Amino acid sequence: MARKIVIFGANGFVGGEFAKQFIENGDSVTSVSRTGEPLGNESWYGKVDWKIGNALGTGFWENYLKDADVVVDTIGEYQESQNENLTFEKVNYQSALNIADAAEKNKVPVFVYISADDIPGANKRYISTKRDAEDNLNKRSFRTVIMRPATMVTDDDKVDSDSRYRSLPVSMVALAALDAVDNDKENVTLDVDDIDKL
Repeated sequence: MARKIVIFGANGFVGGEFAKQFIENGDSVTSVSRTGEPLGNESWYGKVDWKIGNALGTGFWENYLKDADVVVDTIGEYQESQNENLTFEKVNYQSALNIADAAEKNKVPVFVYISADDIPGANKRYISTKRDAEDNLNKRSFRTVIMRPATMVTDDDKVDSDSRYRSLPVSMVALAALDAVDNDKENVTLDVDDIDKL
């Protein structure tokens, strides 16, 4: 039976890959983002229910989680945009809490959160806001699947590294998350090595 998947940011690089993987799995996908449907004509665009909503605040978008089986939060800010008031605390932490509140209100059973591994040289507040969000999510009523890749690339990019913080194809991250949604029964956190083993 097809599940209802709600992805925050399916019009972006990471969220789009998650949308494709869930669609290929036979699930229905709703995307919630500030801009709605992306430009272009990818074949899978027509299979997504595109909604506009801003998870940086609360609002009507919370109703899109009604009857959802899985919510996926791909929202993240690696570099702050102070001119637009897009801080790490607001984008990486508060938006995750807003989505989590809506997920609990709508009794969504599984929450997938795209976090990040402890990337050397990354802004410490970037990492700490991701960790703070993880800590909050893990105390909620839903089951969490937390993904901690370092950086993600397309399938066409060459990844020839044994580095602890090597890049991973975004499709591998999405497939590992889907596997954890289907098979793990408790909260799980997957880092680069865990994802690369699947």
